[in-house]
Amino acid sequence: MLRRFFEFPRRHASPRGAERPRAGAESPIALLFLTALSGACADVERTRTLDPALVGMDETVAPIYDDGQLQIFEVKAEMELPLAAPDPESASALDDTSPEPYGRQPWITVGDVRVQITWTLSNLDAENHNVEILIDPWNEFGRYWPGVAVVDADAGETVPNPSGIDIMYELPGLDDPRESRIRGTFTFDDLEELATDFATVMNIIENVEPPADPSEAEEDPRVGLVNHAFHQNNHTGRDIVTDGYVPEIIAGLAGFDFGLRTREPANVALEIVVEVVDTGNERVLELDSDDPVLEVPADYITIGG
Repeated sequence: MLRRFFEFPRRHASPRGAERPRAGAESPIALLFLTALSGACADVERTRTLDPALVGMDETVAPIYDDGQLQIFEVKAEMELPLAAPDPESASALDDTSPEPYGRQPWITVGDVRVQITWTLSNLDAENHNVEILIDPWNEFGRYWPGVAVVDADAGETVPNPSGIDIMYELPGLDDPRESRIRGTFTFDDLEELATDFATVMNIIENVEPPADPSEAEEDPRVGLVNHAFHQNNHTGRDIVTDGYVPEIIAGLAGFDFGLRTREPANVALEIVVEVVDTGNERVLELDSDDPVLEVPADYITIGG
């Protein structure tokens, strides 16, 4: 079992040869030490490593998209992060402000919880495959689900929108001399960028006007902006197209959907191990905690057809 909760308290040690101060409240050094120790304990980071999770595709999976020329095969699973729900008093205080685009103050921000995903992609076929890894973010306000971009409404021509993280890998087969498994990590910084992109996408969907005529769906400016925000080569703070839509407050990740996509039938699998770091505000639940869990968001946030 990899699901364990680790705590790393800060250690304090006196320099060798230092004289120990007198105990008691009258010692200024003792007061300074206790004050510093109290502050340090409140800021201790704790890391919880979750059980491995797996999603797989086999050759019996039907295509989710088929226009006669292109077929797309896709499987997904969900990963809920073990986050504490706010107590009634804290939940009530969240309504005191209503920052865009959420309508109230987030309970979880990117400063409260950090997330990292280590993954292994495996090919069980003799032949090579091109496989996309898909990660679609949740926060406490909703979960992103890619729609499709309308290319030609009259002809019914569409293409799937990319996921929040959407990267294609060449995956060697069992007959290839190379390893049929590849491994990687979506780092803490990668997942912070994903949370920021999702908040930006929510702001775009909320505040950019769609076409007045639904028949002009291919002209919806929000689709291009959303896909641009999530594109792997675009980074917050260095993107003149969508930086103006980044909210002042970034809601943290509450979970995500993860999965695989191919353009042909395949026997492939994705295993992930997730690390969740509580930065000191007690948002991550300990293993076997009986405290209330933050509810899985019920709303799906999507764009396009």
